[in-house]
Amino acid sequence: MEMIVNFMLLAASGAATFYCFILSRKLEALKNTEKGLGATIATMSHTVDQARSTVALAKESSAQSVSELTPLIEETKEILPQLTEMIDVISELAEIAIRDVNDASAKGSAALDERLAKARALQERLDQQIDFFLVDDPDPDGPGGGRTPDDHDDVVAYLDDEDEPAPKKQRQSKISAALMNARNQRQMKKLAG
Repeated sequence: MEMIVNFMLLAASGAATFYCFILSRKLEALKNTEKGLGATIATMSHTVDQARSTVALAKESSAQSVSELTPLIEETKEILPQLTEMIDVISELAEIAIRDVNDASAKGSAALDERLAKARALQERLDQQIDFFLVDDPDPDGPGGGRTPDDHDDVVAYLDDEDEPAPKKQRQSKISAALMNARNQRQMKKLAG
């Protein structure tokens, strides 16, 4: 029995030796700076150093930005009331300008309506004068009162540029033709309107 116990102790010692050998190799692999845990730790250390330098640069940059922006913010706070006042003044001026434009538009429209009314009155007077000269059968009580068609031809004939008397059918001058044309156009407008 003592022999079995010794044999078992020897086997356990061998197993422990083998296990220690494997652990030793694994520890050596972890200690290796190229592939193992050492390489990972070295990489992490390098990354931490880079992160520290980046944070330091960011702190410097932010401090510089703060130092540059602080006077600008103070200046903006000083100018802000003036800008608000200017915006209010511009709004008031815009309202005044809109009111002035509307007033000018209304006055211009009224003046235009007045001139159109005068033009219509003048057109009616001209139409009456054209009718006076172009009446085919004048009313004895009306504007052509008592003239015969021959008299009418004589009235228009003196406007001719011709020195020689023309036959009765050809007595119409350029002016009387223009007056006839104007009368026809006026009658066509009345019919169309």
